[in-house]
Amino acid sequence: MIDMFLSALDGMFLLKAALGLTLGGLLGLAHFSLLGWNTRFFASGDVARAFFLQAARFAVLAAALFGISRLGATALLSAAAGIVIGRGLILRRARSMS
Repeated sequence: MIDMFLSALDGMFLLKAALGLTLGGLLGLAHFSLLGWNTRFFASGDVARAFFLQAARFAVLAAALFGISRLGATALLSAAAGIVIGRGLILRRARSMS
């Protein structure tokens, strides 16, 4: 049983997991950093710019996740974890600034 598990952890599996985690982390940092700008645009009354930025954020995230999904479930799940980690980093930074 353990041999089957260890054979599944080949180099390609780990490479896809690392790539997904890295790309997901970068996506999460960018996505949630831009959320702060988006909030400022809405608060200042610049609704058109805020709407465009909101649509662009989701379009980039969706396109990137689609591309990552082409690498397989391992990369996609790792990317999702990376996005959550990126979100946590942005929230930690925002809390320390307030």
